Amino acid sequence: MPVFLTPTTRVEALDHEIETAAALLRDLRYLRDHHAPSADMRAGAPVLAGWSNAVRLVPCLRGKPVGHPTVRDGRDAVTSPLRVVSLDDGYVRTESRFWLLGSPATGVGHA
Repeated sequence: MPVFLTPTTRVEALDHEIETAAALLRDLRYLRDHHAPSADMRAGAPVLAGWSNAVRLVPCLRGKPVGHPTVRDGRDAVTSPLRVVSLDDGYVRTESRFWLLGSPATGVGHA
């Protein structure tokens, strides 16, 4: 889920996101170097019984990029999943990059 930054939640929300991202990076590096979770990692992991594939919808934005390195200016595009949203400061951070927010679409509800 994206982190919505406000003047009152900025530090706490970002600290949580940093800790979560750091844990993922630590685990990815471990898997790269060792190919499988350690016995301690496995001991602390829950079991997912009766599992199957699923698709989860994730928040993202749709719009017309300007200055994107690979998408032609003005072409409709959808961002990668949102990670940080700061409407007050006019930017979002998706999984792949920062975006500056221009004018929102008209006639559409906004979160």
